[in-house]
Amino acid sequence: MTKRDFILENTDTRPCKKPFECLEIHRNGNCFTCCPDFIKGKIPVGNIEEQDFNDVWNGKILNDLRQRVLKGDYSKCNRDICCIYEPYSDGEVPADYEKGPKDLKISYDFECNYRCITCRDDVRINTPKELELFDKVYLPKVTEASRNAKIVSLLGSGEPLFSRHSKNLLKQLVEESPNIKIHLFTNGFFAKEADLTELGILNNIQGFSVSLDAATRETYKKVRRTDAFETVIKNLEVMSEWKKQDKIEWVTINFVVHLLNYREMADFVKLAQKLDVMALFSTYRPWKDSEFYKKYQEVAVFEPKNKYYNELAQILHDPVFQDRKHCCLEPRLFDIANS
Repeated sequence: MTKRDFILENTDTRPCKKPFECLEIHRNGNCFTCCPDFIKGKIPVGNIEEQDFNDVWNGKILNDLRQRVLKGDYSKCNRDICCIYEPYSDGEVPADYEKGPKDLKISYDFECNYRCITCRDDVRINTPKELELFDKVYLPKVTEASRNAKIVSLLGSGEPLFSRHSKNLLKQLVEESPNIKIHLFTNGFFAKEADLTELGILNNIQGFSVSLDAATRETYKKVRRTDAFETVIKNLEVMSEWKKQDKIEWVTINFVVHLLNYREMADFVKLAQKLDVMALFSTYRPWKDSEFYKKYQEVAVFEPKNKYYNELAQILHDPVFQDRKHCCLEPRLFDIANS
């Protein structure tokens, strides 16, 4: 098994596209150019709640980061776990990058119908104050930020097909930019054709990333804390058909590895093979909205000192994980599989 083309060696110093093409808007309006976990100190490049969009995108912090990247300086990055490094092959950045991100990611809306054990202990509903802030302050700035975007992704902080604000945001983005593409990170429960058609976004969806975290109903109930496995699988089967019909470009099913589910990893790849979608595996990272993070040392089976580490390594040596069409391992898991 070889490393995937998009998981490059840490010694590669070509300019990464993220600071020039990507903006992520997270909780409290904090903005990043990629996943905060891949940034040392999780330091934002600006704040969309406190600043105008242009002051974030063309501000000093982000421009300083760009200059570092152009010099091959990745000292601000956690490259040992980064799996999204994407360099410019010829080292040339686009001349029009100042206009705005081509890839806009939304991750500030936490409203969700689930309370997954790794994420939160209570169902999260936005308060009237939060809704007013999102609709009156965030929405116009997000709309401005999306004007140069080719794709807008709604990430897994909440459930975009459940949240009142996110559904309103999706409708407005498509109304203002009819050709824009949407990438939905979702638990899959509301990802039905009727719901997507009602929102007016069905023909704009480029792909789905569905958080599943289990290959069986029983484990799904433990991790996702709801009995909806069969409903989500049915919706995934429809998504798979859409992909075969070229109505969407991709479907991924996501699996966050920890003590409660790691023994189902091989079966999860087999499920991806059956659906003809990609299984993405990542390691659990503590999220303090859930008490689960207090058990990190116990549940982090991918840590060498964990008593289940050797069993995980044996599982990852299964040839099924060499299926490059249907399986992608985070670098840390990849290294365990090939040790």
